[in-house]
Amino acid sequence: MKATARRPAVLAGLTATLLAGPLAVAAVAAAATATITLNGSSASVTGSNVTVAGSAVTITAPGSYEIRGTLNNGSVKVDTAVTGTVELILAGASITNSTSSPLYVTNASAVTVTLAAGTSNNLTDAATYTNTGEPDSALFSAADLTIGGTGSLTVRANYADGIVSKDDLVIQSGTITVTAVDDAIRGKDSLTVNGGKITVTSSGGDGLKSNDTEAGKGVLTITNGTITASVADDAIKGENVLNISGGTINVTRSYEALEGLQTTISGGNITVVASDDAINAAEEGLGEMEPSAIAFIRVTGGTVVATGGTDGFDSNGSLTFAGGTVVARGSSTRGGGEGAIDADGPIAFTGGTVVGAALTSLAVFRAVPNTGQGWVAPRFNANLAANTIVHVVSGSTVLGSYRTSATVREVVFSSHRITNGQRYDIYTGGSVTGTNVGGLYTGGSITGATRVLTGVTAGKYGRF
Repeated sequence: MKATARRPAVLAGLTATLLAGPLAVAAVAAAATATITLNGSSASVTGSNVTVAGSAVTITAPGSYEIRGTLNNGSVKVDTAVTGTVELILAGASITNSTSSPLYVTNASAVTVTLAAGTSNNLTDAATYTNTGEPDSALFSAADLTIGGTGSLTVRANYADGIVSKDDLVIQSGTITVTAVDDAIRGKDSLTVNGGKITVTSSGGDGLKSNDTEAGKGVLTITNGTITASVADDAIKGENVLNISGGTINVTRSYEALEGLQTTISGGNITVVASDDAINAAEEGLGEMEPSAIAFIRVTGGTVVATGGTDGFDSNGSLTFAGGTVVARGSSTRGGGEGAIDADGPIAFTGGTVVGAALTSLAVFRAVPNTGQGWVAPRFNANLAANTIVHVVSGSTVLGSYRTSATVREVVFSSHRITNGQRYDIYTGGSVTGTNVGGLYTGGSITGATRVLTGVTAGKYGRF
């Protein structure tokens, strides 16, 4: 009785599908996962909408396609004009190409790369491409690209970039390792990282990047994940906007570590090292020290340890510390216009805990407001060596303790414990205890320390 009752409904559904036309039939056929098995110099296919010509595999319709095995010198291409998402499930796939890109999308509505659980996947491109134009990276997409799953993907980009989307690129999860000659991971319109463990290395370019200059594009957003970067140029760059609200970021080598015209850090655990500015907001086309009306850096939360060869923080426009914990170190050899905290526009301390140390602590060209949260910026009579402990003290109460990591002459402290207009003593030596964030400790003692400055006024910097 049950089988008889279901039969009219099944027939009605099939009739409706047939009447809907060939596109609907194609969609039904594509619903099942096809399997592409790579076998060295060619591939076999179980399912439809895949063509194989020697070592060239082409996917021609939306649907799910599982790719496994090894292709020693070939490619997998997506080329479909049919609306719908193409899902590429990498389930132990290794693809190399000695003349071009091993995995690329020339035409599609959207593509998802799923890294199958428990699998390792590898893509390696050529050092020289025989084709001109696109593709031009080891994993290239002319469409929106999303990467997820719990497996791993290792990309070796010998020609230029590692992973590229000309539109929006989203990384949801997975263990992703990219070694590139130029940029490691680039989403032209936008790049969003919501999770995963990402390690990028570049010998001549950037790490993570969104580089479109149009309004509303060139946006790089990080909400979660682990990111480790060692690059020759900028580690994490949003051409127009850089937003970081979570995750763990560790930049061990860069020219500039974090850069965006408008940069907001509202969360996350960030440790960055740069040979120039560690965190930078710059507007192209302005003269030296000409303030920008649109560039800014805002820190409203998270933990940031920024070490720059010139500046720790450098904004062509405004610079605001409104929350979180920040430790910034600037140059140990250059003062004046270089420092731990550098801004051509207005600077404000309105919340959080901030320490900046360098030969110059505040390389600013207008007075720092003495309203809002308190700050104190002592200048020592001589340089302090690395590993010197510095305390800000009110009476016998230690308000802040910092251990220098390099030679410094000035230190700026700001926290809710400091009141502008009040006078504080500065000690060196003694001891530190508790949690250490970039040399900033939660506890300190002046037992055995030396008072080196007396009555330093909070909210007043030496040159103003």
